[in-house]
Amino acid sequence: MSKHMLVHLNVVRPLGPFSADHPNARFFFGELPKIFARAKADDGLFWHNHGARMPDGSYGDMNDLLGLQTERTEDNFHILTMAGWRDAQAMHRFAHRDALHRAGMKTLRDWVDRSEGATMVMWWAERGTRVALEDGWDRLQALRKNGATPEAFTLQSRFDPPGD
Repeated sequence: MSKHMLVHLNVVRPLGPFSADHPNARFFFGELPKIFARAKADDGLFWHNHGARMPDGSYGDMNDLLGLQTERTEDNFHILTMAGWRDAQAMHRFAHRDALHRAGMKTLRDWVDRSEGATMVMWWAERGTRVALEDGWDRLQALRKNGATPEAFTLQSRFDPPGD
């Protein structure tokens, strides 16, 4: 068994002014508990964390994110999802093969601002490590700036785990 796990950070930045009244916002916040429950039941997932990166660069947890549902702003926050997986196959199976998750991604695809570049980054970490959202954000910025490296890569251009 590998001493490493695959960590991923996925970033969603809603397009346009954010409002809880927007149908996509209602759908997103309604689906989150179902997706979280399915993720917790997945045997390839070690842990997951969710939160937001605010326009001022500060970070908030899920309670902070849910509290933003009534605010409107032109400079939207980023919704962050980070998880530690057994391997790339486990992450891919959940993210792209789980019917509920896949349907949610399809429903929300036109609501996501992709103008900043890559929205997902992956890297290897020692099993048992809990990674801060800030660390994931920094790795995403490195991927956007430098392209895929062993420290920050994509599912399409991934690297093997460090030698065990």
